[in-house]
Amino acid sequence: MQVLKSETAVINDKIEQFDESIFLNVGKQIQRISLKSIQYIKGYGDYMKVQCQDRSHTVHITMKNLVKMLPSSDFYRVHKSYLIRLDKIVSLTKSYVMVDKTQIPISRNNKHELLSLIPLVK
Repeated sequence: MQVLKSETAVINDKIEQFDESIFLNVGKQIQRISLKSIQYIKGYGDYMKVQCQDRSHTVHITMKNLVKMLPSSDFYRVHKSYLIRLDKIVSLTKSYVMVDKTQIPISRNNKHELLSLIPLVK
């Protein structure tokens, strides 16, 4: 497998993409996290809470840099503070999306684009 080169800003944040996972600088160690295990990401300024199926990780990185590392076909930014994995959506309303048992707000500007990204039977 080949390590993909990324932008300098992202390298400075100690994140690299490797196959179907990313390496995150969590506390005093670098942990490999499967992209498929990520349910959503919540931003707290320059820190992100990466919520996986079994646990969460707090990482020091900006949302902007993290978005650059994740495949846009799998992840979508539904709100300024939230990024979700599209295949983890359980349901949605006009104001929020359910990912597992968590209610995540959808900004008005992003709702129509989100609807175009999911397979909707009318």
